[in-house]
Amino acid sequence: MSAHLIAADSDLNIMPEYRGGLLAMAVDLGHRIMPAFNTPSGLPAHRVNLKFGVETGEQRETCTAAAGTLVLEMALLSRLSGDHQFERAARRAVLKLWEGRSKLDLVGSSVDTHSGQWRTAHTGIGAGVDSFYECVAAPVASACSSM
Repeated sequence: MSAHLIAADSDLNIMPEYRGGLLAMAVDLGHRIMPAFNTPSGLPAHRVNLKFGVETGEQRETCTAAAGTLVLEMALLSRLSGDHQFERAARRAVLKLWEGRSKLDLVGSSVDTHSGQWRTAHTGIGAGVDSFYECVAAPVASACSSM
């Protein structure tokens, strides 16, 4: 999507012949990822086969970062394409994680994608949870506190 924005920028005039092919590919990828969000909780499955969708028997545990940080990319994809299903699905996942936060506004490090319950309730600043705090928690906390 970043490459699309750069290529489509007429002020930069890097690729005057560009006709949006990268955005079309990103939309196709977005549609292929969407089956991951078809869980009872709305939290995305940890893995999705881009040809066949979520495979039967896919593990139900995922890390907080994998479940909650797609909102940045999916929101941009929705805004560039006009197809709002991507952002809605990713926002639903973020809000589900945020609902389960502790009294200290901390989230666990792994979650069951079907029940939405923490599989590992402790947290940290390392891989698997750090990007949730970096990219999502501060804006979500700010938005929720202003409601």
